[in-house]
Amino acid sequence: MNETQIAQIEARLEKTIEGIFAYFFGRRIRARDMALHLTRAMEDGLKPSTDADTRPFAPDHYAVHVSPDVQRQIESNYPNLAQTLRELLVDAAASAGYRLKRTPTVDVVPDGALGNAQLKVIARHVRIQDRTAVELRRVEAPSEPRPPNAHLIIDGRRIVLLEQAIISIGRGRDNTIVLDDPYVSRMHAQIRLRFGCYTLFDTDSQAGLFVNNVRIREHRLQPGDVIRMGATSILYLEDDAAGTQTDSFDSLDAD
Repeated sequence: MNETQIAQIEARLEKTIEGIFAYFFGRRIRARDMALHLTRAMEDGLKPSTDADTRPFAPDHYAVHVSPDVQRQIESNYPNLAQTLRELLVDAAASAGYRLKRTPTVDVVPDGALGNAQLKVIARHVRIQDRTAVELRRVEAPSEPRPPNAHLIIDGRRIVLLEQAIISIGRGRDNTIVLDDPYVSRMHAQIRLRFGCYTLFDTDSQAGLFVNNVRIREHRLQPGDVIRMGATSILYLEDDAAGTQTDSFDSLDAD
């Protein structure tokens, strides 16, 4: 991962959680320190590809070790830190051209061997049979507010409720939403929950991503938006029960 990519992660850390560095760490742990530790742990844990896609796999579990005092302050005053770091890791992997088998998990771990100005990040690949155990050990952040009954209608037939903070869409079988469309990239797009709204991102797709016939890189979704990727049309809706959107089906078919 080059200096520009690390600087981008650093900038996002500073913008997103600047208060925690200034207040809890007293600037003894800088945003750049955390960015470097996260990216180096990701790079050190890369595994080579085992299929036709040559991109390596990045680790999907990260343990951020800090002093017990810092860990207590984070747990009490900034419980969303793990979620923020999780989103940054997804972005970092995509920017560097790495693959993730699943959304990464992050634990903030108390480590008595570290001082308040120190941190350490250990990354690893979680086996499927270990996944449940890892999830049980995590302290979940309070759920973020989300749009009421947000859902997608794919090609006027398939209804998918949006119930996760990060939803990946593409032709690859490891996506949250798998599209059987040869014109869709293996990892075409992501939908992320941010500040109570869903935002759509193009993850460097080959054919591009369009909302209401306009090509986008990032778009905050609004009810009624028509998303196009490859030959697939997707309607984004909120609020009303998914089963009653008959007019929306017609709007897709008309296109």
